[in-house]
This record gives sequence, C-alpha cells and structure tokens, in this order.
Amino acid sequence: MNNTFKRTLFCASILSLVAALSLEAQTSKPEISASVGAMQFDASGTGTAPVIALRAAVPVTGSWLLAEGNLSYASLNEQFSDAGTRIGVAEGQVQFQLPLARVRPYLGVGAGWLHYFNNAAGRAATSPTYSAAAGLRVGLSPRIAARTELRLRAWDYHRDQAGSSIGASGAEWTGGLAYTF
Repeated sequence: MNNTFKRTLFCASILSLVAALSLEAQTSKPEISASVGAMQFDASGTGTAPVIALRAAVPVTGSWLLAEGNLSYASLNEQFSDAGTRIGVAEGQVQFQLPLARVRPYLGVGAGWLHYFNNAAGRAATSPTYSAAAGLRVGLSPRIAARTELRLRAWDYHRDQAGSSIGASGAEWTGGLAYTF
C-alpha cells in the first residue's frame, strides 16, 4: 500500500508539472479581462454597490512586471442622496506579478480619474484616484485564466477649513475571466 501511494503521488506530481509547463506561455502575453463584484464605499455615506470592470494588461519586463489599464463602473446607493450615484473610473496600474506557471499572485499600484455621471453634490465631477491591488490569476487553459482581485481606491481628496483631508474611498472585490492572446 505504501508503494501504491508513492506511485500515485509521483504520477500526480508529473501530471501537475506537465500542466504547469503547458500554461507557462500565458504569463508573458497581453491579456484582456472582464470582472464583476462588489464595491464597499465611503463617499456620501457608506454602502456596498455592484461593480463591473474591463481591464487590459501587457507585459513590460518579462512576465513579472505588467502595465494594466482599467475601466470600471459602479452605481452607488449613497445614504445622503435621493437617487443612485453612477460613477466611472479610468486608471492605470503597474503590477508586480510572481511569474509562476499556473497560479500568478500580484500586487499593483496606480492612479487615474473617477467621474460622477450624476449626483456630484458639491464634489468635483472628475477627480484623481489612487489605487492599490492584490490579486490572483489562475490559468485554466493556455488562453483562458480566472482572476480575482481586491482593489483599494481613494478619490475626491481636498482640505477642509481646519486643514484636514476629506475624501472618498472604496474597496472593490472582483472576480472574472481573462483571455490571453
């Protein structure tokens, strides 16, 4: 029984290695992805809203440094507003990815712009954003990957009369699929 277990473990290891090597080419090619999830926000009140994101990433240096562009949309149900607040985000990130074959964790930092399509309510309609992300890309086939991410974002920062910083923030929890070409 001990030899059977060892053989099974050995065969499973070889199969895992072959699968990982066949997916390695995926790590250094451009990708596009679509993700959906939830955004926990603190803007004009707090809450949770659905979010959708379209992203494109290209390798900058090997398979460990990526440049990513992001377009996302959310409809916030702010506590101090009578109607839903629709926002759009356009931003770029630099992502540092651990270039493993099948599972590729990454960290990113970036900046961009957030736009209030309605209900700016005394806020600037468009303001700069700053973001940080932690995520995971998992190769499902040589061209398809699953993706999950937590992206923290801050926007609408300004000084009040006392000199304090006031702003809005959000935490996006998303998951989706990526296509590598």
